[in-house]
Amino acid sequence: MLDHVSAIKTGTVAAFEEVYYQFHEKLYYYFLKRTAAADVAEELVQLTFIKLWRYRSHLNEEFPLSQQLFRIARTTLIDVLRRKAQQRSVPMAIHQLPEMEETTMALQERENLDQVHRAMETLPPERKKIFQYRIQGLTNREIAARLSLSVKTVENQVNRAIKQIREAIVLVLLFVCS
Repeated sequence: MLDHVSAIKTGTVAAFEEVYYQFHEKLYYYFLKRTAAADVAEELVQLTFIKLWRYRSHLNEEFPLSQQLFRIARTTLIDVLRRKAQQRSVPMAIHQLPEMEETTMALQERENLDQVHRAMETLPPERKKIFQYRIQGLTNREIAARLSLSVKTVENQVNRAIKQIREAIVLVLLFVCS
């Protein structure tokens, strides 16, 4: 596969096509597992290969192509998720907002909060307890002392909780936006 790296770097279309056919399905299932939406997964596969071709001169011949391709895939997924999240959270001027009753806006806020709470309920018990302490304002050091854990363990659990909640919410957003 390292020879594919150099061939793609020089612009050899045949090598690119071979890599496309070899990795298309693997990338598709990688994205499908993370988005649960076939059309989104297919779009992400296409974007990944577009980026591979566009930035082929940046490929490193010392690393396997599969590793570099999945790194591109991962960053492509992150970029798309950030864009979708940003589109949903772009603040609008008051005069741009459609006429909405306050109750409708309150219901939407409540629904968003419910999504966060549902995502929190899926956390493993220990991680959930640590995250709830963090939400209450305790520092990682205070949580570690309270639960007889290392500070590093608390940090890791908080980070994992945030990641898990974010992924759950992003999946909901993907379904809503699609």
